[in-house]
Parts: sequence; structure tokens; C-alpha cells
Amino acid sequence: MAAPGIPDSSTPRSTSSILLTDSYPEGPRKVVVVNGEVDYETAPVMSAVLRNALRDSAEGVDVDLSAVRFWDCAALNALLRLRREALAHGKTVIVRSPSRTARRVLDLTGTARLFQPSAIPSPRP
Repeated sequence: MAAPGIPDSSTPRSTSSILLTDSYPEGPRKVVVVNGEVDYETAPVMSAVLRNALRDSAEGVDVDLSAVRFWDCAALNALLRLRREALAHGKTVIVRSPSRTARRVLDLTGTARLFQPSAIPSPRP
């Protein structure tokens, strides 16, 4: 039994904390919509979906974070790893409409600029 105010680890997570994703093509890019909470438990799920979308895209992935309710450093690290992989393959990762929660982490860490369309490197001659 957990102490008062501390969740019991044997209690299943509520359905509100479950991560849901959806992806669809949009021209040469894939759009991935992330809905729910992204933390150390759910970041690997999000990461797998994002890697698959990157693999299936011609130019990169747009990540819609408008429905994210929780976003921690595990989520940010998954996004940064995806960006590194994308750039290694000549592709990009753009964050669309981050929720207030996701925007706060991106802003506090100075990483928001890495996921804007203006951060796309120019092709080399």
C-alpha cells in the first residue's frame, strides 16, 4: 500500500495517461499526431511511431503536439534523437502546434528552434 498522496504502483494507469498516436501522409512528409502523456514509460512507443513515419517519408516528419497533456525530458530526448536520425538521412522534423505543456519544455531547454521550418538546413550545392 502506498503512503497517502503517493500513487500505488500496483494500480493500473488511468486511461487518460495512455499515449495515442495517429499518422498520415501529407505530400512528401508524414504527419504524426501525439495525444496524451509522453513520459519515460510512453516515450518509447512514441519514438517507434516517429521512426516508422520517418522511414516511410520522403522529406521528413511533422509532429503535431497539440493534444499532449504531459511532456517530460524522455519525450524531448526521443524527439531530439529523431531529429538527429532525420538529418543523417537528409530529412527534417518539424513540431506543429505544441500544447502549452510541450511548448514550455521546448522553450525552457532552448530546443523549440530546432523543430521549426526555419531550422531546416539548406541543401548543399
